[in-house]
Amino acid sequence: MPNFMKSALRAVAGLAILGVGVVVMNVLIGMKPEPVISNRPVTPRAVRSLAAEVGPCVPKTPVEGRVESLYRMDIITETTGNLTIGGKEFREGTEYTAGEVMLRLDDIEAQNQLISQRGQFLQLLSNSLADLQLDFPAHWTAWESFASEVNVEAALPALPEAQDDRERLFLANRGILTTYHAIRSAEERLDKYTITAPFDGVITLANVRPGGLVRAGQVAGVLVGNNAFEIKTAVHARYLTTVEQGDRVVFHDENGRAVANGEVQRIAGHVDPTTQSASVFCRVRPINGKTSLLRDGRFLSGEIESTPIDSALVVPLSWVDESGRVYTIADSKLVQRQVDILFESRSEAIVQGIEPGTALLSEVLATAFDGMPVTTEAAE
Repeated sequence: MPNFMKSALRAVAGLAILGVGVVVMNVLIGMKPEPVISNRPVTPRAVRSLAAEVGPCVPKTPVEGRVESLYRMDIITETTGNLTIGGKEFREGTEYTAGEVMLRLDDIEAQNQLISQRGQFLQLLSNSLADLQLDFPAHWTAWESFASEVNVEAALPALPEAQDDRERLFLANRGILTTYHAIRSAEERLDKYTITAPFDGVITLANVRPGGLVRAGQVAGVLVGNNAFEIKTAVHARYLTTVEQGDRVVFHDENGRAVANGEVQRIAGHVDPTTQSASVFCRVRPINGKTSLLRDGRFLSGEIESTPIDSALVVPLSWVDESGRVYTIADSKLVQRQVDILFESRSEAIVQGIEPGTALLSEVLATAFDGMPVTTEAAE
């Protein structure tokens, strides 16, 4: 038999043996019973839950700023003189009530000059009385009474009004009108030697000392009111839809104690393009009337309480994911629910879309997923 035929027979025999082996293997595999597949038991995760309490929710906008006195003035003298010694001294920290004398300059020289001017006016008037009686007999009584009331030691009384143009020209020609108004001007200037407090306040800067010379136009000091205050704060544009004039505001100190309350007084009409915030001015007053709690320049933080939002729920901001969903619990499983976020503060959010009594996942769970088996326990 030729060699090529021997090789072909060997190949055919090998393929036959291989085919028989495959058939036998499949038969043996088919005879083996299939193993029973069982799902691995999943232990439910213990989580804290909280029943949703739906109702009116007050948006609380976080704010902070420095206390500014509503009334502040630079005390500028309009006359020159030595600051008198005695009485309550004009020094930093000294408190004054409205109408109380703060500065009193030596005005003896100005008083003497004014007395001299009044004497000259009385002399001018007395020299004109005879002509007034002759030319204006109907008005003579008024001028006689005026002359009798003139006292060189006191302010001039009101000048009688001229009855007609002829009398007015007579008074102007004699210099009575010019001299009278010059004296009244000097009397007004004499009052400026004494400076009184226009409001209750405290001296925060004193540039003069008792006995020292004070010059006209000099800034003698600064008076800051201690009864009315406001706080200027910057509110981000996203809060401006809820913040309105008249909203209640509460401020706290660095220890978290409430020290002042009040209301939103003014809101700026523009938004700063660099910070995307607007200035909001809050008129505040100390709690329980303790004025020591508020001082000009003190830094405070607080919250603006706006109009309540009905049928809403307040939840920690960490409970809401980036897509605006929260986890609820139903049938011992976590269920994601989409909510409408109406307001966000630094730590809380006001949302709608949750029915009253719905069980909420009241903790942040990194491994949470929709349908996760859980057992619940009440949140602390």
